[in-house]
Amino acid sequence: MADKHVDPKEVPQLSTNNKLGRVLDIFHSTGEIFDGGQTFLAWFHLDIYASQCQQNLYYPFASLGDWEIANFLLTSRLSMRAIDKFLSLCLTNSLPLSFSTAKELCSHAEMLPSGPHWNARVVPTTHLMKSPITLYYCDSLDCVESLFNYPLFMQLMDYSPFCLFTTAEHIVRVFMEWMSSDGAWDLQLKFPKGSMLCSIILSSDKTHITNMCGRKVSHPLLISCANIHMDIRNKGSSHVFLLLALMPIPTFTHPAT
Repeated sequence: MADKHVDPKEVPQLSTNNKLGRVLDIFHSTGEIFDGGQTFLAWFHLDIYASQCQQNLYYPFASLGDWEIANFLLTSRLSMRAIDKFLSLCLTNSLPLSFSTAKELCSHAEMLPSGPHWNARVVPTTHLMKSPITLYYCDSLDCVESLFNYPLFMQLMDYSPFCLFTTAEHIVRVFMEWMSSDGAWDLQLKFPKGSMLCSIILSSDKTHITNMCGRKVSHPLLISCANIHMDIRNKGSSHVFLLLALMPIPTFTHPAT
């Protein structure tokens, strides 16, 4: 596709050749680094249990095997009662586990370094409700910071807009990631030197939460960053989308007319 909107010669750039022989024009002087921020490892070492982790890598769990069983139970869909039943089996009791009940397992998990903290706010309304409308949410900046701090994404993110051409003549342009778009290039032109674009992706869908509390449902709001490469972002196992909020679906006392 021929590009008539962006002229890479109009802005500072850096041209390189990739493995396929294509020419990559990168928007230069973006993403300036400033002191004062916390990296993932620095944040990890500030944890109150950092000294115990130096003695035991799997703290608060006793060993690798202890952590593997805990991870399996925590990520399964087993209820607290089912986990208690599993941990009460004779064979399970013979294992050197650091927890014997689901409550102890959850208390161990709460000692692990956490992600963005959750907040709750009751939404006022002038209509009669069957129950208060409670919005559960995280700070969006904390979620974005968590994505940028994740070490595995460091080499899988774009920090500068770029134009990718098939040949050195700059005739046919290739569009792939968001940073390769005209929109990203044009936006970068409007920002000061040293700044970096961060594009936010939001998605939501109606989800059933539980059968135990009145069959409650909500709209989970997920947040991600378009700077992360698309092939990684589209993999559910990469955990690129973080849960930002649970938007409640209110139930009114009187039906709508």
